[in-house]
Amino acid sequence: MNTTRLLLVSLTALALAAPLSAQEKIRTKTYEGEKYTATQTTTVNPETGTATRDRAATNRATGETATSTAVRQRTDTGATIDVTQTGTRGRTRSLEGERTRTENGSTFTGTATGRGGETYGLEGSRSRDGQGNSQASQRVTDSDGRTLAARDRVTTRADGQVSRTVTTTRAEGVSRPPRARRPRG
Repeated sequence: MNTTRLLLVSLTALALAAPLSAQEKIRTKTYEGEKYTATQTTTVNPETGTATRDRAATNRATGETATSTAVRQRTDTGATIDVTQTGTRGRTRSLEGERTRTENGSTFTGTATGRGGETYGLEGSRSRDGQGNSQASQRVTDSDGRTLAARDRVTTRADGQVSRTVTTTRAEGVSRPPRARRPRG
């Protein structure tokens, strides 16, 4: 009789604990510095596949605040991301795109909008084979389709040796292209 009760209690506890583990998790970090205060709140919902990160940093001397919001939504084939950053002077830049899983890696396509309203196209891919060889590439294009910056990396392994080749190109006059950053959950 006691064994049956213990088994029933154990099964009930497991049944109640399972939904709790899939609940939304919220983490908040704060920073109090001499010049700035900052807060970051990360919310992860495993059930819906959504991760959201909100940040705010305030200059103690001027009271000006910069904010950013990033959302990653899991999909059947990968994930979508949407990032918006607003500076202390109210100028906003954004990035949105979709990462798609492939057989040996993933691809990314998206767009970015700069603080001045300029638009960029973003493309990337990465793959890995079973022997430790890998490749990654990124491209940033302007609204006319002209490549502003590109980076290609190939890593090969053979006979105990690792060879890594990185090629970068940048259009004349381009100082730094926009970069994609995804929220981590």
